[in-house]
Amino acid sequence: MEVVRLFDAYARLLTSRQQFMLHLYYHDDLSLGEIAARVRVTRQAVFDSLRRSVSELWSLEQRIGALAARDRYARSRDAVRHRLDAVEREVARLAEVSGVDLGGLRRALRTLREIL
Repeated sequence: MEVVRLFDAYARLLTSRQQFMLHLYYHDDLSLGEIAARVRVTRQAVFDSLRRSVSELWSLEQRIGALAARDRYARSRDAVRHRLDAVEREVARLAEVSGVDLGGLRRALRTLREIL
C-alpha cells in the first residue's frame, strides 16, 4: 500500500514508461511475466524497472516529504476532531444543567466540524 500511496503522490515525476509499469503491477495486479509480454521485454527488465521506479519514489518522498506532511495533517485533524467532540459533549451537558439556550454555540461547533 505504501508504494501505491507513493505512486499517487509522485507518479507525474516519473517517466510515462515507469508510470505504466508501476500501474500495471501495483494497481492492475499483473505479474512480471504479464507485464513483460505487454511491454515486450524480459521479466528481469520489468523487475529492474519496478525496483528502480520504487527506489525513485522513496527518494522523492525523502526529499519532498508530501506523504509525511499528509500524515501529519491527518493526525492533527483527527486530534482537533477529538477535542471538538469533547467540547460538543460539554456544551450539551452545560445546556442541560443550566437550561440556557446554547443553540448558537452548537451551530458554530457544527459549522466548525463541517470545515474539518
